[in-house]
Amino acid sequence: MKRFKELSKLGKNDIIKKINEMEMEMVKARVTASKGGKVKIKELKKTLANLKMLNKQNNGDRSKNRVAS
Repeated sequence: MKRFKELSKLGKNDIIKKINEMEMEMVKARVTASKGGKVKIKELKKTLANLKMLNKQNNGDRSKNRVAS
């Protein structure tokens, strides 16, 4: 899993693409969780949460810079 600093350097499109990839990995990890993959699920959840937070921050920044009419 990547660190937050590494994730924050990604572009907006890269973040969205990475979120989709991570969600697919979560599905696969849940299927194999019965074989002892619970640690991987925890790491995936943490990374996915960081990616979603970055995506939300990037979308929120644009609305703050708008000039009120």
